[in-house]
Amino acid sequence: MQLEVVKKLANLARIDMEEVEIGEIAKDFDTILAYIGQVEEAATEGGVRGEVSKVPESYHLFNIMREDIVTNKSGEYTDKIMDIAPNTENGYLKVKQIL
Repeated sequence: MQLEVVKKLANLARIDMEEVEIGEIAKDFDTILAYIGQVEEAATEGGVRGEVSKVPESYHLFNIMREDIVTNKSGEYTDKIMDIAPNTENGYLKVKQIL
């Protein structure tokens, strides 16, 4: 990768870089891009670039998500939580200011 391209990318990303760092990054980018090129050229199971191979039927995939169902009554645990909370005020938990 050319040094000017790395300088432009660093400028766009608002990264201050020394000339030595820019040279090292340019060298690393070339290596990474060469590897990506090799991966892109690898043929998939179907033999066509960009085609996604099928999952063998032996894999029994299923959806592990569950329905979002409320399992407790509204406010069922509110009193218990308020009783054990270290600091409450007017029915709310009081915590330290974080901002």
